Amino acid sequence: MRSHVFHILAQKGRTVITVRAGDTVLDVTTTLARHNIGGAPVVGPDEQLVGLISEKMIVHAPSQRGPDLAILTARNVMTRDMPTATPDGSIHDIACRMTYSRSRHIPVLEKGTLPGLISEGDIIKLRAENAEQEAQELHEYIISSGHTAVQSPAGTPPIQYGEKKS
Repeated sequence: MRSHVFHILAQKGRTVITVRAGDTVLDVTTTLARHNIGGAPVVGPDEQLVGLISEKMIVHAPSQRGPDLAILTARNVMTRDMPTATPDGSIHDIACRMTYSRSRHIPVLEKGTLPGLISEGDIIKLRAENAEQEAQELHEYIISSGHTAVQSPAGTPPIQYGEKKS
């Protein structure tokens, strides 16, 4: 199954936590911590995407800008050069762009709006779910095909993928 960005957006929703370019780095860290996220799109006064800020960028800021984080804003720390995606973009292509750009987050743009943000975790979760579903389907196919060499031994319950072990 070829997965697209809209599959992730359908699962996680289209709520995007954003910060403003003029927000202080302290305010940005508070927002990231409050929402338990690792990065956020940065928007300008017109709500248009102007950049992206992440925990990683904030950690690097003192070595690049000096130790006084109190005066830095999102505009000072954010990247303006980030890959973006569209809802119909391929997850494989997005994962490759993330790898090559060393980005952990990619904003999703649709007709000038920001309907979502895709993270590495979103992609890993989707791929794991797809792999689990495929393994279950293959297991059911093999068992139902009547191949005695691959049937579960008598008295052994069939493998249940995704269950937590005690």
